[in-house]
Amino acid sequence: MKVEQQIEYEAKSDAEAIQVARDRLGREAVILSSRPVKLGGVLGLFKRDALWVTAGILVPDQDDLLRESKERMVAFQHLLDMRRAVGGPASGTQGVRVSQAAEPMVTTAFSASAGGMVPSTVAVQAYESNSTERTAVAVKSAGAASQSKDVDEIKNILAGVLERLGGGEDLPATQSVDEYSRILVEAGVDPEIANDTADEFRASGCSREFEKWLADRIPVMGLDGYSALGGKRVLFAGPTGVGKTTTIAKIAAIQSLWGNKKVVLMTSDTYRIAAVEQLRTYAKILGIPIEIASDPKETQSALKKHRDADLILLDTAGRSHYDGTRIDELRALYNAYMPDSVHLVMAANINYRDMLDVIERMGVVPLSALLFTKLDETASYGTIFNVLHDMELPVSFFTVGQNVPNDIEIAQGDKFVELLFGHGQSLRKPER
Repeated sequence: MKVEQQIEYEAKSDAEAIQVARDRLGREAVILSSRPVKLGGVLGLFKRDALWVTAGILVPDQDDLLRESKERMVAFQHLLDMRRAVGGPASGTQGVRVSQAAEPMVTTAFSASAGGMVPSTVAVQAYESNSTERTAVAVKSAGAASQSKDVDEIKNILAGVLERLGGGEDLPATQSVDEYSRILVEAGVDPEIANDTADEFRASGCSREFEKWLADRIPVMGLDGYSALGGKRVLFAGPTGVGKTTTIAKIAAIQSLWGNKKVVLMTSDTYRIAAVEQLRTYAKILGIPIEIASDPKETQSALKKHRDADLILLDTAGRSHYDGTRIDELRALYNAYMPDSVHLVMAANINYRDMLDVIERMGVVPLSALLFTKLDETASYGTIFNVLHDMELPVSFFTVGQNVPNDIEIAQGDKFVELLFGHGQSLRKPER
C-alpha cells in the first residue's frame, strides 16, 4: 500500500482525529499514527494534553493488487469447493439452499497441505423444526440468552470472584476431596471451583457419568449457528489481537452460504490501518454489503438502509482493556447500535486473572455471551471453565485458526468437556 494526501494535525481525542481526517480527506481517510503530546504552556508549565495525528489515504500499488487478487481467488475457490461438497451451486453469491425448516450446523474436518489448512470434508446436519432435537435446541438457546448480564451484575460477580481469590493471591492447590475434584484440578480448573463442582455433582444424586453431567452444565448460547448469535444485531467486542475480524468473517460466510441469510457486515474499526480493507475483502468474496461506521451515530443510518437484513454483524476496534477513552467509545457505540447481543471475544491462551481483568474493564456494556479464540494455541482449557463457572454467561463459538470460513465451531458442552479432560481433538488442528 502507498499513502496519498498525507496530513498531520493536532486533535483532542481519537474521535476528533477521525472526524478531522474525514473532513479534510474524505470518507476513505485512515489514521496512520497517533501519539500523545503536550502542547502550549509557558516556561514548561500549563501544557495541555493532545494527540499528534498523521492521517492519509491508502492506495494499493500494483504488487498489492496482484497479491490481493491472488488471495481472493484462493479464498473464493475454497468457498466454492465447500459449497460443491454440500451440493450447492458452483457459482453466484447466494447461499446454499436448504429446506425452509432446516438450520444448518457446519463442521469441517481439515487436512494438512503445503498451502496450509484446507477443507477435506464437510458435514451438514439440518435440524427439522418439528423434531424433538430441534425443540431442545430452541429451549436451551432461549435459556442461555436470558442469562445476559448487565453492567451492575458483571461488577457484582467480579467483586465476589476477586474476593474469593484473596484480593490478588492465587489460591493454593488444596487437597482434592475426591476423584471428581481431582480430575478438574488436573485439567487446570481453580481448586475451589473444582471442589464446588464436585460437591454439586454428588448432591445432585445424578446416576450419569460425571463428564456427561458436566457437559450439560456448560452454558451455551445455542446449538445451531444462528441461535448461537443471539439475535439480528450482533456486536463483537474484545481486546486487541484476539481475532474478532477473522471470526466475524467466518460467521458471515457460514450464515450467508449455508444459512441462506441476508448478512450485512459493519465495522467501526477505523483506527487500525487496513482493518476496513480486510473486512471489505471478505465482503467482496462473499458478495455481501459492508458499512463503515466511523461515528456511533452512523450505525443508525446503516440500520435503516438494511432493515430487511437477517443478520448484521458489527466489528469494533480492538481496544486495550486499560484504555479508558476507547472503553467509553464502546459504550457510546452500544447505545447507538442497541444490539440484540454482545459477544466478548477473548483468546483462550491467556490466564485466568487476565480474562477476569478483560471482563471487568470491558463489562461497561451488557454482555450476552463469551466467544473464545485460539484454542489451538493452548493445551489447558481449565481457565475457560473457571470463567464460565464464575460469570454464568453462555459461550457461543470456539475458533482454532485463521482460515475463513473454517476453523470455527458452535460451542457445545460435550465437545468442550472432552477437550477439558484431554479426550477429544475435535477442536484441535492436526499437526503438520
